Amino acid sequence: MNKRLVGPALLAGFLLLAVLLHRSTAGYPAFVQGSTASYVRFLAWSLGILCVADLVFSLRRRTAGAGEDETGGRNPRRFWSLLVLLAAYSWALGIFGFFASSLVFLPLTMAAMGSRRPLPIAGTTVGILIFVYIVFVQLLEVSLPEATLF
Repeated sequence: MNKRLVGPALLAGFLLLAVLLHRSTAGYPAFVQGSTASYVRFLAWSLGILCVADLVFSLRRRTAGAGEDETGGRNPRRFWSLLVLLAAYSWALGIFGFFASSLVFLPLTMAAMGSRRPLPIAGTTVGILIFVYIVFVQLLEVSLPEATLF
């Protein structure tokens, strides 16, 4: 399978996963239909919408004549940077908690992936953390990793 077909094939697989996730909630017991099932449905809808949007964008890019991705293809430095950052992030989650770790991890990852403008990095970081707080902590009442250091 060539490089052009891998992205859409993965997205189609994730779209299928979203549909299967949503269908699986029908078999949940009645007492969790309002809590766990609604959380899984939210994940399925989010995954499905993002996959469809990415498929549309990738098809539009392909028809516009874009060849390689803007990162220039393979970049081992970015790969290893991301791998080290993910390992450090997973270690830091247990010590500093989700929000403090994410506040450091997100900007460092964006910088390692090539973003250089500080305002979009800060805006994206704050936006993601606010979104996670509102949706997962307030609405869905998911307990995120808490700090053991403090």
